[in-house]
This record gives sequence, C-alpha cells and structure tokens, in this order.
Amino acid sequence: MLFFLCNTSFSHGQTLYALKIDGNIRNEATEITAEYQPRLVMGVDQALEFKSTVAKYLVKKQAVKSDNSLSAKAKYNLLKRLSSQESSDMADVLESYRLQEYLRIKPKIQPIPKPRAYKENLIAQDNGGIN
Repeated sequence: MLFFLCNTSFSHGQTLYALKIDGNIRNEATEITAEYQPRLVMGVDQALEFKSTVAKYLVKKQAVKSDNSLSAKAKYNLLKRLSSQESSDMADVLESYRLQEYLRIKPKIQPIPKPRAYKENLIAQDNGGIN
C-alpha cells in the first residue's frame, strides 16, 4: 500500500497516459466539475485545472478499486487517503474561500462509500447476561 502512495512520479506518468486513452475518465471529470461549478463559480482556466486535478485522482481511484490484491478495508483506507490528497492539491487550484466551499460539499458530490463489512470501531457490549 505504501509503495502505491509513495510512487507518485510513476503514477503521474501513468495518469497522463491513462487520460489520453480513457474517455470515460474525462467524461466523469467533466460531470464532477459541472456539479461543483454552480457553488464554486470558477473561471474557464480554473475550471480546466480543477477538472484536470479531478481526472488525475479518478485514475488513481480507479486503480485502487480494480486492484484485487487489496482487501475492502485497504481499498477504503487508500481511497480516503487519495481523497485527502486530492483536497490538498485543490489548494493550489482554488482560492481559500472556494476551497472552503469545495471541502464542505465534497462529501456530497464525491462520497467514499464504506465497504459493507467494514467496522471502524468495534465496541464490546454487555447484554446484561441475557442470551
């Protein structure tokens, strides 16, 4: 897992290549950007940079989701980490007031679904001796 996250230069090259061949990523990035646009009111250049950043992370998220060697919990944790990195990168794209709005609405527009069997905090419960 750490290798995946640490190898950003290799992933960046892969990202650019994947963007060239995968129109679905471009379309999804366009749709996501369009969902944010009414709230962020970005100019054309800023929206293009925003879309490019979204697309870059869509490629990385797709790689995690399709990696069958990872458990559901590992995939979820990696997707959370990628989402956090994406938010950090958006600080270079958006002004602070737009970034705050982006961070506020991101969980609604780009949620990270928890796997069904994922239990973050297991708490033992006393049923009072009743079986």
